[in-house]
Amino acid sequence: MKTVICLIGAGELASRIKDFIKEEGYEIQELDWSELRQKTDRRSTRPHLVLLVDREPEPVHWSEPDKKALKEWMNQSLPIPLMVIIPETSPQRVIDWLDFGANDVMEEPVHWKVMLARIRSLLRLFANGAHDGEEMIVVQDLRINLRSRRVSRAGQYLNLTPKEYELLEFLALHLNEACTRSDILREVWGYDFAMDTNVVDVYIKHLRVKVDKGREMKLIHTVRGIGYMLHG
Repeated sequence: MKTVICLIGAGELASRIKDFIKEEGYEIQELDWSELRQKTDRRSTRPHLVLLVDREPEPVHWSEPDKKALKEWMNQSLPIPLMVIIPETSPQRVIDWLDFGANDVMEEPVHWKVMLARIRSLLRLFANGAHDGEEMIVVQDLRINLRSRRVSRAGQYLNLTPKEYELLEFLALHLNEACTRSDILREVWGYDFAMDTNVVDVYIKHLRVKVDKGREMKLIHTVRGIGYMLHG
């Protein structure tokens, strides 16, 4: 699984950062403020690090509603580091972001290799400081460890294939939501178009045998006319 960096920001610098980081093998997920204000669920994004490019002029430097939206989004379920890049400006701007909760603040001009080294440092710090339970999805007696990709139910380890795990993780990240077959094909198999295939149904059948068979409480449900849901 690739390391995912969520990039918040716009403009030439954000675009250059995106291209540079992608060349280094990281997966980039872009997010804008409108999505934060709409309370986007971070569980569906699940980045390993947030990189925010703050190039707003000093007088309009991130409104309080913007910062509140960012804080609420950052505080969802999984602890992740925040790195902020700002123009060379007054020390107070650095202090503001550190007091806000940023783990690192870099001033322009950006030295690319230094930025990468800082990213690696933050990723190591948070990986080493995390506990299993900090990256765990729990649905009734089902436990999915997002770091180790180990799955158990009622304390019994479930031997899933890589694709079975990815399907289960996708359903778990959309807990209690009806997921269409086309959404599952796109997100789990990478198919960007509808296909005349029953691959989703086949894998759901495999998962049901391993997750639900012989258990009183069934977690994987068919949503008639739509697709499937993990319900708990």
